[in-house]
Amino acid sequence: MSEPVYPALVMPEGVDRHKGTVWNSRGVALDADVYRPTTVAPEAVLPAVVLCHGWGGSKLTAERYAALFASAGMITMTFTQSSWFGSGSPLELVGASPAPDDANEALARVRYIRDLVDPFEWASNLRSAIDYIEGEPNVDRTRIGLWGTSFGGGIAVYHAAHDDRVRALVVQVPAIAPLGGPIADYARQRAIAMARGDAAPVPQGVDAWPNLAGTPHLGTLAHFSPLAQVERLRVPTLIRDAAEEEFFPAAENGERAAQILRSGGAVEVDYEVIPGISHYGIYFEGYEQGSQDALTWLERHL
Repeated sequence: MSEPVYPALVMPEGVDRHKGTVWNSRGVALDADVYRPTTVAPEAVLPAVVLCHGWGGSKLTAERYAALFASAGMITMTFTQSSWFGSGSPLELVGASPAPDDANEALARVRYIRDLVDPFEWASNLRSAIDYIEGEPNVDRTRIGLWGTSFGGGIAVYHAAHDDRVRALVVQVPAIAPLGGPIADYARQRAIAMARGDAAPVPQGVDAWPNLAGTPHLGTLAHFSPLAQVERLRVPTLIRDAAEEEFFPAAENGERAAQILRSGGAVEVDYEVIPGISHYGIYFEGYEQGSQDALTWLERHL
């Protein structure tokens, strides 16, 4: 099953959208959209929000949220993770001939990596997206928020724990817990095989995940745990879960993260389960509550 077709964006009055290109740390172009209020005084400084999609998603997953936040006076940006849809691809070297010359140049054969789910690459891309929004005209660099959904919610949690530019965090139906059980053991073996040269260092078309598109990079997922970083968070955090969540059980993900934050006492937390919806229901019958709660939170803390 691929992601559903979301309701079409009806652009609010007073909001403009323009295309942007975010260059990540590996020189890959990420397809992005920036949403701005149409009337902004030259000297004005506004809060900004970067939005992070989930597994199999794109910049369009979050477009309705980005437009909503922009209609409230924020500058927002959605982007597509590298190797997905309109974003560029990392390149894997598969051969070079002849050997590098004195300028360290050679003819090479490369493989374009597509539809890869590498959590550390995704987190690095998110950092580059925040770098980009910092340079957007009229952005107040002291008021940057982060919104993430599904697998992108875990990416947002992980990144917010390591980036003091993030001043407010919103995640919905987030994947925060690390791999567990047999898949965790298998992923660990994948990491060993990749490191020892017994498996391709960058997987393509293997280890398919049930009901989701793309290739999970199990060698890196073996070491990725946003949950282990939750206690590092120092920003107001809002979490919304689905009562009938079928992918990332709330007790192990969003609810557990909220418990950790509350026990630490250093962070303001708002956790709620939206009744009657499944994971993807957050974008449909749960959209009104989820988006309005997010907007209220961001307005309050940015």
